[in-house]
Amino acid sequence: MSREVKYISEAALADLRKSVRSNLELYRGPGFQHLEDEPSWDIGLKIDYDQELLRTLDLTQQQNIVEVDRKNSLIVGQALAELTPSLANEELVWVRISHLDCFEYSKARWLSDTDEDEALVASIHAHLFAPTQTTIRDDHAVSRLWWNYHIARSCMPDDVEKALGLILKTADIRSNFVERIWMSSRERIAGAILRAIDDRAEITATESSFRTFMKIINRYGGGIVFEALSEAEADKFVGECCDRVAKVSEAA
Repeated sequence: MSREVKYISEAALADLRKSVRSNLELYRGPGFQHLEDEPSWDIGLKIDYDQELLRTLDLTQQQNIVEVDRKNSLIVGQALAELTPSLANEELVWVRISHLDCFEYSKARWLSDTDEDEALVASIHAHLFAPTQTTIRDDHAVSRLWWNYHIARSCMPDDVEKALGLILKTADIRSNFVERIWMSSRERIAGAILRAIDDRAEITATESSFRTFMKIINRYGGGIVFEALSEAEADKFVGECCDRVAKVSEAA
């Protein structure tokens, strides 16, 4: 079901943030649905989202959390397909989503019923609020999934699901695609790196190998205008960097 994306007011956000401790029973229990139609929680953005799809998020805490995150990144990205990167950097949007549509998911993924009050307060601030671009991108329960999808679609628009699997393969890989703005904004080289990760298993065989690979990309990529390269040229450059990783490993 398609509905309008909404956000909360600055005043509502400030009140919610300062009231975390007094609202712990709501976070542990039924949530904030009673606030959905309050004027300060009901400000429209004039773009739609798929509410029913968003409510299919996988709440299970399987051992392979990477696979769950991949699946949920697809859901969030597709459900909020009309959201732009600019709007996706707005805390007012994500706080409403994590406290309403995705509250049960946010609670299941990041909040523990067994946490003492102090630990629970810390988790709520870390994962249901997002005061900076970094926390929006990396820590917020729902926005981090949207950014996973956005980066994957930018790098491999023809196979977003495969790109997500590659990006989320390890924490190191995700950090280099999502946390490093320069990488996510250079789609040509980012796509070539993902193809190399897919084709050259040796560069992600160990954490050390991947870090060496990224250092080589940075060292030899300085001054190259990647946006001006063809896909084949970008693949050639990255392939040469992969070969250098092998030489470094042999020398070690």
